[in-house]
Amino acid sequence: MVDSRSFRDALGRYPTGVAIVTAFVDGKALGMTVNSFASVSLDPPLVLWSIETSTERYGIFEQATHWGINVLAADQAGLAHACALEADLVACRTGWSGDLVPLIDGAVARFTCQADAVHPGGDHDIMVGRVMAFDEPRDAPALVFYRSTYCEPG
Repeated sequence: MVDSRSFRDALGRYPTGVAIVTAFVDGKALGMTVNSFASVSLDPPLVLWSIETSTERYGIFEQATHWGINVLAADQAGLAHACALEADLVACRTGWSGDLVPLIDGAVARFTCQADAVHPGGDHDIMVGRVMAFDEPRDAPALVFYRSTYCEPG
């Protein structure tokens, strides 16, 4: 039997990027910090991220037809922490733009996605999205998550 805490610690030895997944719900800009963002396919352009099915934010993204992936810059660790605790982007004190999905100011890359598929994966669901548009508004180092700590690459 695999001990879940030890397993999580071992996974923490693999550095990942940090992103905030965003969506509009009832006119409100909401988000959630993730480190499970990855590419799936170039043609068609598909990406994925995963969400724990027991989290209170699950319903936000399970129902969303579109969501944004905002890859954070190294100087946005405070925002990553805030959005890990709070879904409301106003409460997280960040600016954003966008009509279809909230695109966070200061991110190094932003992807506008249409929800394409949801696949069960244990205690998480794997959310697959078709990339409709993307930009790279800022040339800066990306934020990294390593051993349960936010850090800068290098």
